Amino acid sequence: MIDENKNAFNEQLAYMDQHDKQIFVGQIVEGEIISLKEKEAFLNIGYKADALLPLKEATFDENANLNDVFSIGDTIEAKVISRKNEDGYVVLSKIELEKENTYNYIKETHNNGNVISITVKEAVKGGLIAMYKGVRIFIPASHIELHHVNDLSTYIGKTIEVQIIEYDDSKRNIRIIASRRELLKAERNRIEEEAWASLEKDMVVEGEVKRLTSFGAFVEVKGVDGLLHVSEMSWARVTKPSSIVKIGDKITVKIIELDKENKRISLSIKALQEDPWNNVELKYPLDSVVLGKVVRFASFGAFVELEPGIDALVHISEISHKRINTPADALTIGQEVKAKIIDIDIENRKIGLSIKAVD
Repeated sequence: MIDENKNAFNEQLAYMDQHDKQIFVGQIVEGEIISLKEKEAFLNIGYKADALLPLKEATFDENANLNDVFSIGDTIEAKVISRKNEDGYVVLSKIELEKENTYNYIKETHNNGNVISITVKEAVKGGLIAMYKGVRIFIPASHIELHHVNDLSTYIGKTIEVQIIEYDDSKRNIRIIASRRELLKAERNRIEEEAWASLEKDMVVEGEVKRLTSFGAFVEVKGVDGLLHVSEMSWARVTKPSSIVKIGDKITVKIIELDKENKRISLSIKALQEDPWNNVELKYPLDSVVLGKVVRFASFGAFVELEPGIDALVHISEISHKRINTPADALTIGQEVKAKIIDIDIENRKIGLSIKAVD
């Protein structure tokens, strides 16, 4: 009798095994959440053993609470990553299923040239590592900006738009490379086209000083660069552009020349200031005595600044009653002197002075 019962039980187990639902690693199954904890969920997948969905396999957010993600009774799809763990549960992964879909989406994005948003996680030698829904994407340093980037770590945590320029799934580890360079080029071209269309000669605009040279400064105006020549920085004589503007300065300038065909802009600060030579004959009457500062020497005399933008000449013969060979024999740069106005040529913007006439 015992043998008969045992045989019947074995036959029943054999029948169950033969007709039981089969589970294999990689299979996509559907299940209903029957129990839920902070870091794990249990599902009925219609198998002889229930399934376990751990937190790390349920969401990319390691700090999440599964009670906030799912509810008991929810039906979800997941991929089998273990047929049986040490506690006898089938282990599922929702992330692996999502990754598979993500890889397919990224591949399609690469083929179509579409744009995706990725989050930078790490700066490494040669570029940045970013993630898109759990998939690793590399951005070479030369594809991050249109200019060289010194500190890649400033991008960590930022979300940026890129295009996938390489997708290689021929090996076990899929290689994905992204770039934002072409996107930046397109944006820059769009901004430039809008700027050139809106800019006109004699327009007064705001700009930012981007770089300095010995002959002036390049100022970005509405996304395009214009030249502020040293001669247009002030009515006064300027020898160093850095004495007037600094990189990063926000300044107001006037467009004095505009060549849209060759994309050249000439800017001026001086054009926004009153010409100091206006009414000069009223400000500096002939035969009046003025106070000025010696600013430079020439072989034939010394130039004295009466005010910024107005330099007058003291000929060497008008410097001293004594015979001198050079202006430096009697004067020094920066020295204040009194002199008499002995000549005014408004048309040629020249004023003649005499120091010895005052002495």
